[in-house]
Amino acid sequence: MVFLGPLRKGTNTTPKSDLSELAQWVPLRLTPSERALLTVLEQTLHVSEYTDNVDIASRRGAGIKTQRILEGILEACHIATGLVAASGQEPSLGTSLQDNNIKIKKKKKHIKLKANHKKQKKTLSGSRGDPSENALWLQTMFEIGRRHKVLNPASMRSTYGKLMYLMQDSQNATVSKSLGFSLYKPLQLVGPYLQQHGCEDLLHDPRLECAVQFIADRDPETGEKYEREYIQTLVQGKQHVLEQLVEAYQDKMPADDLRRAIESLADAMAYIESNVAPVQRMLKYLEDNFDPTSPQKAFSLALTANSRYSAINNNYSRYGFSAYSGGSREGPTLTHSHSEQYMFVWQSLRLWCKVMRNMHRLWVCADDDLLSTRTSYHLYNTGQGLQRVQSCPTVRQVMSQLLAQTQHEANAPWVGLSVIHLGDRDVPNALVFIDKYTQIPRFLSPMVHFLQSLSDDHDERIEAYIQDQFGSKDQLKMLVLTDYFKHGFDGSGDDGGSCIDGRLTSSWNWTSRLTKKSYYHAFMLSGFQGFDGDFR
Repeated sequence: MVFLGPLRKGTNTTPKSDLSELAQWVPLRLTPSERALLTVLEQTLHVSEYTDNVDIASRRGAGIKTQRILEGILEACHIATGLVAASGQEPSLGTSLQDNNIKIKKKKKHIKLKANHKKQKKTLSGSRGDPSENALWLQTMFEIGRRHKVLNPASMRSTYGKLMYLMQDSQNATVSKSLGFSLYKPLQLVGPYLQQHGCEDLLHDPRLECAVQFIADRDPETGEKYEREYIQTLVQGKQHVLEQLVEAYQDKMPADDLRRAIESLADAMAYIESNVAPVQRMLKYLEDNFDPTSPQKAFSLALTANSRYSAINNNYSRYGFSAYSGGSREGPTLTHSHSEQYMFVWQSLRLWCKVMRNMHRLWVCADDDLLSTRTSYHLYNTGQGLQRVQSCPTVRQVMSQLLAQTQHEANAPWVGLSVIHLGDRDVPNALVFIDKYTQIPRFLSPMVHFLQSLSDDHDERIEAYIQDQFGSKDQLKMLVLTDYFKHGFDGSGDDGGSCIDGRLTSSWNWTSRLTKKSYYHAFMLSGFQGFDGDFR
């Protein structure tokens, strides 16, 4: 491949999304009463064995599975009902429903609240209450769990899949008819919430950008830390603008609700910027330390494919599964020159930047695809156990748009495949897709932290170790960067390759081999503990 010219310097920063557009995808913060219901939901999911009982290989008819689904859903509903009644949260349920469904209709507010509260108390207190009589608050509880996960992707890591699969089954027409009620409720999003209150003008107020801005503790270009006094000044200014907005719009909706909406957007901006930052930082390391056309001899990114990997089972192709994935892959599976690999990594990181900036949109689209009544799933053994394989039209559309934008911005031909795997062996459904892309900041952030720490002063013994083993801090930095940019994008790992999701698989596969690297001890001395977080 012939490199077509210099990359556009300064394009490693993505313009901020329009706040009015972002608000259409950002969920509302949870209220105290909603957090109480979230606790009930999490406790219910912890004791439920729903997926263990439903997603099993069976030669029996569909009727048997439907029966297992109904039993599992009803069991979860009864457990949640019992926990709510035992915890004495019955009065708060009426308030929660009032906040979500009745507040705008002021004339009917008192009547509906009173009726709902009496109904909740009667059904929850009864030992044989019909779950259909608690449909409203069950819908609210499950919606709270889905909304909380979008707001806090690091939470519910062991229970969210169970929640979504239970909800997915409840959307089946046969199951829904047998239950007599639906567990589905649309996610509460900032944009529609403000529109319901006639306060959509807030989204176009120029002061809103200041009120929701993300305040970083480091310079995004150099990685240097800001002074504490400077950060405190920014925080105080941000809070002052927020109060100005609340005062200006409180005639249209209550002040607490305004703060909730604005702070929800601020949370979203903080999440976006904190996730985009490590990707942008790695992109800058690539641009600043490597020449796309003239590689340094010791730090070339050129790759030669290793032929030692097993062939795929052609049976997968009959089900529309990947035609080049599967088997055990060791070492690089791609052959690239230095320039090709440079562009391959640059284009991948640019795409990841766009994905991180659109994560809220992708979360909502994944929620829509998983709980769609238009597409059903099939249970297949994909080589990684039984998986629910389901098409993802909404997520695919968004990803195709982001990929097209990245391809347009690249000042060179696209390197590798542009295939987006969704609803096949590699990425069975939208839940697996969203889980894969939430991993990006988890493995890039520790790497960026280590590279930034090299510019700090260290204990003289650590300095001596680095000098003795690697020659200098700069040599250590280049060693790590070269290794990651080569072997974090070499097509290795099951389901690896040059396709869109294969690039991510290769990077995650690289992290599993860190303990065997010559610089692993240097990572440990910087405070590195791992690439993954807590599963609670």
